[in-house]
Amino acid sequence: MIKVMIADDHPLMIEGIKNTLSDSPEVQIVAEARNGYEVLNHLDAGIEVDVVLMDINMPKLDGLDCTKKVTKLYPEIKVIALSQYDEKRFVKRMIKNGASGYLLKDSSRDDLIEAIQAVFGGENYFSSQLSVRLVNQELKLENTSSLFPKLTQRELGILNLICKEYSTQNIADELFISFHTVESHRANLMHKSGTKNTAGLVRWAVENDMID
Repeated sequence: MIKVMIADDHPLMIEGIKNTLSDSPEVQIVAEARNGYEVLNHLDAGIEVDVVLMDINMPKLDGLDCTKKVTKLYPEIKVIALSQYDEKRFVKRMIKNGASGYLLKDSSRDDLIEAIQAVFGGENYFSSQLSVRLVNQELKLENTSSLFPKLTQRELGILNLICKEYSTQNIADELFISFHTVESHRANLMHKSGTKNTAGLVRWAVENDMID
């Protein structure tokens, strides 16, 4: 069970997220916070948290500064920015401050659960609505090279289907995940491989024996 804290200054948003995740067997909401100080207070009090869904625009201590404090004081806790902003300056600062993911607030339930599972497992996860170029420019993955990056089993599966000329929708249907989730994985694959488009990704996969 992945223990999640929701940090947002809008009660309706918190309730919406709780309702969205209520029937997920993989996720448990363990705490709520209306600002960054409440996040830190919960963690200081010893509440066990694996992932924080962090709004950026909160009073007293915003999500940007709170993320920096959380990832410094509690490096085992993963932070996902959950924001209405898709501007480069926000994405850049959240990544710099230690966030492992960035989702827009209109993301689907499947995307949200997929993001939580991904960052809990040590991956990075970014909304497919963000440009691949933007994420590639700002995200610095540790212990990864363009020749032999570490791919998850999910990424390897999607890479194989891409190389078999499956469309994004075909992959989503095959794996029972959302269209946007597939696009997010595609973006991560291109970042890890250092490629710029699907053709380059396929060529890289073949040249490096990354597919069956």
